[in-house]
Amino acid sequence: MQPIPTNAREALAIYTDPNSEDWERDYAAKMIGELEEGRDALLATARDDNADGMLQQRAAECLSYAWRDQGVLMSAEISGFTTTALQEILFQRGEGPPFRA
Repeated sequence: MQPIPTNAREALAIYTDPNSEDWERDYAAKMIGELEEGRDALLATARDDNADGMLQQRAAECLSYAWRDQGVLMSAEISGFTTTALQEILFQRGEGPPFRA
């Protein structure tokens, strides 16, 4: 079990640690969007068919918040996203329904 992260760097370490459980990565995802390396990790998850669907959805959600803050949500490249992640991004853009499992 990982310690609770107190900053984005600690959260990134947990998110990228292969020994972290999905629920730990889910929590950490909420903190890493401000970091370029964090956005890269979230992008990788949103495009990873082998990642848990819940984690794909969370990665896309957190990316949408980071991209909104940067002013690029509507133009960000989303090619290669899994179906789950794509549905979440489209919802965050106002272009589709909310994610349904």
